[in-house]
Amino acid sequence: RVVGNLPIGQRQMVEIARAASAPHLRLLILDEPTSSLDAERSRQLRDHIRARASQGLAVIFISHKLAEVLDVADRVFVMRNGAAVLDRPAQEVGPERLVAAMGGESVHPGAGKRDRAAPGKVLARISAASNADVDLRAGEIVGIAGLEGEGQKDLLRDLHHNRGAVQRFAPSTYVSGDRAGEGVFPLWSVLENISIGRIARRSGHTLVSRSAECRAAEPAASALDLDTGRFGSGILDLSGGNQQKALAARALTTDAPILILDDPTRGVDIGTKQKFYEIARQAATSGKLVIYHTTEDAEFAISDRVLVVGGGRLTEELRAEQVSEERILEAAFAARGKSDRAAESGPGSVAFLLQKALENVAILGLLVVCVALYALNPMVASVFGLELLLGPAVALTMIALAQMFIVGGSEIDLGVGAFAGLVNVVSATLLVASPALGILALLGGLAGYGAMAALIRLRAIPAIVVTLGASFVWYGIGYSIQPAPGGAAPDWLRATTQWSLPGVPTPLVLIAVPVAIAWAIHRSRTGTVLRGFGANPMAMQRSGWSELRFAILRYVIAGAFAACGGLTITAMNGASDVNAGSGYTLLAVAAVVLGGCRLLGGVISPLGVAAGAVTLSLIGALLGSLGVSTDFNAAVQGLLMISILGLRRLTDTAGAKR
Repeated sequence: RVVGNLPIGQRQMVEIARAASAPHLRLLILDEPTSSLDAERSRQLRDHIRARASQGLAVIFISHKLAEVLDVADRVFVMRNGAAVLDRPAQEVGPERLVAAMGGESVHPGAGKRDRAAPGKVLARISAASNADVDLRAGEIVGIAGLEGEGQKDLLRDLHHNRGAVQRFAPSTYVSGDRAGEGVFPLWSVLENISIGRIARRSGHTLVSRSAECRAAEPAASALDLDTGRFGSGILDLSGGNQQKALAARALTTDAPILILDDPTRGVDIGTKQKFYEIARQAATSGKLVIYHTTEDAEFAISDRVLVVGGGRLTEELRAEQVSEERILEAAFAARGKSDRAAESGPGSVAFLLQKALENVAILGLLVVCVALYALNPMVASVFGLELLLGPAVALTMIALAQMFIVGGSEIDLGVGAFAGLVNVVSATLLVASPALGILALLGGLAGYGAMAALIRLRAIPAIVVTLGASFVWYGIGYSIQPAPGGAAPDWLRATTQWSLPGVPTPLVLIAVPVAIAWAIHRSRTGTVLRGFGANPMAMQRSGWSELRFAILRYVIAGAFAACGGLTITAMNGASDVNAGSGYTLLAVAAVVLGGCRLLGGVISPLGVAAGAVTLSLIGALLGSLGVSTDFNAAVQGLLMISILGLRRLTDTAGAKR
């Protein structure tokens, strides 16, 4: 399964497994490891920690879940305001002493329960697996429980968006425990993060007044003990708990009758948890419907009733007097047994087959184009015919491989074609007149690629800006060396494309060699690390890797492939023109997309990129054979790329729903 399609709890388990399986591991640091895990997964993790500790592994277990700390730890170390306040063996420390050391008061979710009035009108309705609808009424706190990954979060989102097996009869507001993924706007201030909820519900022509939004946000912020003096600060300047308070304040300022809390206390301290319990009670007392999901079963003690979910459907309802951690866990396991997860898409499903087809679309497309060309003219299958057809694809393949490594790092090089054009000029002028100077110029170009990577990383400038600027630099240098087309290819360079093997088209070999080199890099330790930075640079940095070092390496590798593309242009054309590479930049991006690479980084495919590059090169020949003007080349290539991206998005969405 693609990790991005897994529920957050399962992603958490994958991350823990990665850390715990590191070779020669001596110290394992787990920072809030159970924040997204249900009770059973948490128990499994604690059992694993005990087993590893008995084998000599040292473990630092950071958590706000005090019961788990006392259950798993041999020694307890408490910090407050950056200073150590307690360091004792676990058997000498109880919950009350822990809470006191943290500067808080003893908190239990069930403490301070309100007097429950008669439920009000029905605000939402959910279809249960038993075919009996469940009504959710004003003035209630309704818990949504179940084992991790059984569809609780999907049910909450369906409620919020009024879709699927639910009906919502009043507006709702939503607070997620996944702050980074679903909550905060990282570039906005605290006030902007709070006020967006209110602003979004107003008409589009309404002017936004900062002072008015500040006045509207103050009551909710004060109720949550969120410092109103920090309204102008960036949201990421706040602690995780205060960020969560800001999200709750956003929900409270909308005055929606339905408040959906999706694991709101995940990863926050005791004081913040207490505030969320108070929010839920006060909201229900004021007549709102509160729907509460949490990964800590003890927190369901604030609920009037708990609905247990299995396989995305309600399977059991527990009344307030039935709610306990043991009863919820028992009902959750029973729900999993009823849900039977065998319905997940497998090798026979349409979505699976479509996904596999898209992963190999470049190869399939190449086969289709080749068959069509052969049907129109069987002579294309001869060695001579293949040399004519594949010749233009050699340089594009090399430049596309260069773009592939940049895209694998979640960036795009808008100057790769210009750089190939500069190499074309240098190789047809300086390499001929002064080989040593020409070699130094080419090495200087690779150094320039490394400098781009350093600039992007050290100054946090988007790659698209830096590479676009570099394209003008490459063009400027090329024009200064050779203002007009001309020059000549060195004899040794022309010889690299003018040899032959019996029965083997030379361009095919010239394509296969760089693809083999790219594949070897891709499958090596270096290639794995490069893809890791493309998928999640922060995770790689936290694992101890140098982002700057590998960014420079990735750009130098890409520059080397682009330089080979420029040399190939010189060898095949026998002359140079700084504009010769201008059309390759976007074609290289198209080849990368067709080849199965992900524009978001982390996934590359050298063979697919080569197939995509050759397919794009052959489209012109196919259109010519069909009597269609080559003016339509770009349109066909663009439509093909957009279609592939659209279909890939559909399969990604289908995978996420599984």
